[in-house]
Amino acid sequence: MNLRRLLWPLVVFLFSANLVFALQVSHTPASESPLPPLPQDANQYVRGIVKNELNADATDHSHWRYHIHREDDKGSQDRDVIETKDGEIARTLLINGRPLTPQDRVNDDARMKKLVQDASDRAKREKRLKDDSDRVTQMFKAIPDAFVFKYDGEENGQVRLTFFPNPHYEAPNRELQVFKSLSGKMWIDRAGGRLTRMDGTLFEDVTFGWGLLGRLNKGGTFSVIQSRVGDDHWEVVSLDVKMSGHAVIFKTINVKQMQRLTDFRRVSDDLTIAQAYQMLVNPENPVSAESQLGTAKPR
Repeated sequence: MNLRRLLWPLVVFLFSANLVFALQVSHTPASESPLPPLPQDANQYVRGIVKNELNADATDHSHWRYHIHREDDKGSQDRDVIETKDGEIARTLLINGRPLTPQDRVNDDARMKKLVQDASDRAKREKRLKDDSDRVTQMFKAIPDAFVFKYDGEENGQVRLTFFPNPHYEAPNRELQVFKSLSGKMWIDRAGGRLTRMDGTLFEDVTFGWGLLGRLNKGGTFSVIQSRVGDDHWEVVSLDVKMSGHAVIFKTINVKQMQRLTDFRRVSDDLTIAQAYQMLVNPENPVSAESQLGTAKPR
């Protein structure tokens, strides 16, 4: 499970100035033994689920290969992605639904080679990702305190809850102030104890610096779906963000983003980024130490 992807819609809400996966979520098989009753306090229940998600994120170090389709205001891209112990690497397959031109393919291959060969470039990227992940973790931990949850029924083995801002919550920083204007619904796989879906809506404008630094308009929405994709590994398989506003004095923000992640296959936990590169560009050839980019033995 990737916490960064799970709460990335909220990060987009805050930093945008700079599927639905067929709506089918893979559920954990129902247990043969009766499930324990839900806590009377819905916030207590959500607090336990948040703890489960954080523990899973900290202990699941498996790596996966998957297909990602992404659409935004600039168009769409399809990529073949492989996670490795050195970070992830992706090969572009389609741009706006069409195969790459010869020049686009040259440019895309050059981008991948630079990522493999330039350790400093990878370090900078990983630093950015870690900073994003730290922000997401902080936001995720705040959820049980920032919102009031209410049970809203059960469907297909999932517990459905509604949430709205806790009037007594004091946001510790500007980033978490967005929670004061957010409401929505959450779905939890009861047997697995995992979050499967979260939908949110801004029910009022969110302003930063009295509106001079930025404003996110009322009505912005996000929807994120998480699913068990293999073994006991969960991933965000669907993401949909729609919002508008302005930042840094009148710079218009219009964000529409959709992502669908499919075709998950587990890869070796020891896979290097150089080996993953070879898998992406030579799918029919086996990977060996000698074939790694930049590490081939001289003849």
